[in-house]
Amino acid sequence: MNGASRWWSWCALWLATFFAFAVVAHGNLETTDAGFTMHAARNLWRRGDSGLLLPQQGGELVGEIAGAHYIHTVKSSGKVGVNGVAYTWFPMGHVWLLVPFAAVGDALAAAHPEVDAAFRERVAKGVDDAGLIGITEWREGSPTLTQGLIALLVPPSCAASTLLLLLLLARTLGADRRTAAITALSILFATQGFAFGRETLSDGPGLVCLLGSLLAVVAVHRGAGSARTSLFGGLVGGAAVLLRYQNAALMVAIGITLLLACWRQRRWRVLAAFTLGVLPGATLLLAVDYARFGDPFDTGYPKVDDWLDQPLWLGATKMLFAAGRGIAWFSPLVWLAFPLALRARTGGPWRWLGWALFLFPFGFFALARGWQGGQCWAARYATHGLVALLVLTLPHSQPWRRWPKAWLLLVLLGLFVNVTSVVAPVRGVLQLATQAYGASGGTAADPADPVSWQPRYSPLWMNWRYAFASRVGGFEDELGQPSHGSAHTIEPLFGVTAQSPAQGLAPIRWEDRCGRHLWWRFWGDLLGVTSWSLLLPCVALALLAAWFARGLLWPPSDSSTAA
Repeated sequence: MNGASRWWSWCALWLATFFAFAVVAHGNLETTDAGFTMHAARNLWRRGDSGLLLPQQGGELVGEIAGAHYIHTVKSSGKVGVNGVAYTWFPMGHVWLLVPFAAVGDALAAAHPEVDAAFRERVAKGVDDAGLIGITEWREGSPTLTQGLIALLVPPSCAASTLLLLLLLARTLGADRRTAAITALSILFATQGFAFGRETLSDGPGLVCLLGSLLAVVAVHRGAGSARTSLFGGLVGGAAVLLRYQNAALMVAIGITLLLACWRQRRWRVLAAFTLGVLPGATLLLAVDYARFGDPFDTGYPKVDDWLDQPLWLGATKMLFAAGRGIAWFSPLVWLAFPLALRARTGGPWRWLGWALFLFPFGFFALARGWQGGQCWAARYATHGLVALLVLTLPHSQPWRRWPKAWLLLVLLGLFVNVTSVVAPVRGVLQLATQAYGASGGTAADPADPVSWQPRYSPLWMNWRYAFASRVGGFEDELGQPSHGSAHTIEPLFGVTAQSPAQGLAPIRWEDRCGRHLWWRFWGDLLGVTSWSLLLPCVALALLAAWFARGLLWPPSDSSTAA
């Protein structure tokens, strides 16, 4: 084994990627959905059940109580179980994943109560306990240490694991070291897959497990995998479904690929091992659903007819070309990758698997009214399939050899898009864009639709304008209070005047102003320390680890195998 392939090089690469994404991590949970999941995980640790409780049921934190009340009354983001307790619709696997972080966060909060006190002073100064439920920043931003721990550690860990799996997949498909490195680095850093290394939803962990299962099946298909490999593929495949229920359809495609390989090779023991690996995840999913709702096939999601009501052609056009979310703009590599993936000589059977993994989630969510994916970057519902299609086709098509200038240009555009995702918070930009849409006379049933579709609201340029305005004297005054008013908010960004006070609000949350969506600004301002003292160690560790991993990041070309 050469130096570039030693275990410590892989560890160094994981650490380099982890610290690189830690540099751009959020200061706390950036979505309401992730907050619901965090409260569910905390309850599972403290009470043995992940349900969100109302005050009369023993609910404690205002975020939990607000979530439980929402599920009981609105009945669209979860469901009340047979025991009368509200359960979120967000995947149970993600709840279990966050349990250790909730436990550690609780322990840290008990040891350092001054942190939550400092956050409360920032966002709810002078508000008594009864009034805290009406303070959005406190309701959705506490407990502060638990949220910060999850936001800083989980997404970067997913990004680092994703990079290693992409490298291993490309190598297992027959790529040489340089081809594998170009494939993995370009997918993670120049497509919308980059966002999964920053966002705290279940998509990032779900992608990691999906790629792990795909890696095992590719190894078996090429005759290099054993029954143990197949068992691992089934276990992580089951975890991928628990983390993202829609991954079940993708696992069907992966399972069929394994079945065909085992049929051809007459390796029934390997197929049995994969099936055995899938069973724990499937059993847990069905058992928990039955315990919660009395129906093993009820996950708490709304019925399909309630939200899959959009024409396929319209949704597909939006997901591909919407100025605020479209794959064509947020993952520019597809301009070369998609045509090459259609070529009969590209990738053999892997091309067909790649298209199957891409087209199902793409087509399914193109029918959905909520195709945008909420408080996230790009059309996240298509990202799993997009990453799978790219890793299964790029090692064979190698567009950087055919069209090096076009490839370089698209990679640079992809890097620019991902830098744009860092400079401003998605949630804050969506808030102001929605206000501007209302001020301009928009009346759509789902304001996130035109905001995500129309070019005037696209974050590809609005993020830069938001970043410029998000400073002391912009969205916030010298005393740390939001500068409400049309002249400070939607007028400079969108050129429209508020027709009501609600349309001229500055970003509501403290962490969405002055760059505090980045953890080192958030914690620097909260604790009264210099942000650079938090940022620079991460940068230094990323560079140091990258130096030790340079053999994997920048390998010489070799002829070990033809792609």
